[in-house]
Amino acid sequence: MKKGKLTGYRGRIINPISPTEVEDIRDGILVVDIAGKIVSCGPYKGDGPPFKKGTVPFDKVVDLRRHLIIPGLVDCHLHLPQLDCRGKHGATLLDWLKHYIFPAEMAFRDLRVVDDVGKRFFKKLVLNGTTTAGIYVTVHEKATDHAFKLAKACGIRAVMGKVMMDQNAPEGLKEETRWSLKQSEMLSEKWHCTSGGRLRYAFTPRFAPTCSMDLLKEVGKLAQKTGAYVQSHIAETAEENEEVKRIYPKLPDAFSVFEESGCAGPKTILGHAIYMSDDEYRRMAETGTKIAHCPTSNFFLKSGWMPAERVESAGVTYGLGTDVGAGTSMSLFTEMRHADYTQLRASVVPAKALYLGTLGGAKTLSMEDEIGNFAPGKCADFLVLDIRQVDYHYRLSELTTDEVLSLLMYRGDGRVVLDAYVGGKKLDVDALKIDRRVPHGFHF
Repeated sequence: MKKGKLTGYRGRIINPISPTEVEDIRDGILVVDIAGKIVSCGPYKGDGPPFKKGTVPFDKVVDLRRHLIIPGLVDCHLHLPQLDCRGKHGATLLDWLKHYIFPAEMAFRDLRVVDDVGKRFFKKLVLNGTTTAGIYVTVHEKATDHAFKLAKACGIRAVMGKVMMDQNAPEGLKEETRWSLKQSEMLSEKWHCTSGGRLRYAFTPRFAPTCSMDLLKEVGKLAQKTGAYVQSHIAETAEENEEVKRIYPKLPDAFSVFEESGCAGPKTILGHAIYMSDDEYRRMAETGTKIAHCPTSNFFLKSGWMPAERVESAGVTYGLGTDVGAGTSMSLFTEMRHADYTQLRASVVPAKALYLGTLGGAKTLSMEDEIGNFAPGKCADFLVLDIRQVDYHYRLSELTTDEVLSLLMYRGDGRVVLDAYVGGKKLDVDALKIDRRVPHGFHF
């Protein structure tokens, strides 16, 4: 560690430890080295860093005492091309896909559309404090490649992939199996673990009805070979489950499709997982397969609600996903409150909501050793928040831990986010130049 290479961020720090425990340091300092790694997180001592005697002094201290510092938010599941489909009503999931989503995804043949939507998408992530995201693009190779270029320029962490569909898909989106696999493999070779590990590839079969077993088995092999992720959807609606039974009549349930194909595993994240048996949840836990819980989306499409108690009882790891565009908000604070609203038999308390949006999300994306809280050695992904943007009369110093987290959970949105950092570097919301003129004061 060289002299003059440490930066301390002084403010009130709330650090998630577990689903039931948070650390609240009212006058704390987060120490970050030149490589963007966390050196220390603890009380500010006034005469130097909270280190052992003889260590190197700070280069500078950033005074954020009127503000709150929390880890960067982790969105485990959302769709880049669906940005402008938010709030478009659909009677059912399949109806909504047919009328809005598939046409929006077909438009991604045009890289001008990809560039416009992609730049606005990543800007909204930054403005809402999302520093890591699991992202679906479309079946288009060039669109996915361009999305990775935008993610690289934006500076966030992304687990992203080209959607794969080789059956039961509309013309223009249905792929030839061999080409779908080849293009996905090429994208993985180009982008997986690039930008210092900030960008990672996810093989992305949309869901079982649109994917042949041949495709899924090859995806399983590719994921094992490359170390990349697998992301898909499962059991979002009862109708989807019936369709899976029709297509795969010899398999007992929806999760068996992923087991049979070799797609289940610790780096597989399945969205929704609403209509599943206790035995399926048990098998998910045994294979290490994760769930992206998307309560706002489930609410919007009236798909149902994920039974969190049963998921947790089975030992399945899960995090939150906004699932834009069925999810109408890019804010994980919105997702936190809906995670509580949609649980009919249990409460998601504020400390747990913060955990699900940070360290729980990191575990879902197999990144808990890198991000999610302020343990030394992790990447310095964090947010600077102004609680007064919820209501100007609140004073951070007068609020208890639970009051702060409750305000963020139930009333927070992107307006509370002053700055977002990834790997110790402040993200620039204007890094991606948007061609459209935006009215002054417009909130993304």
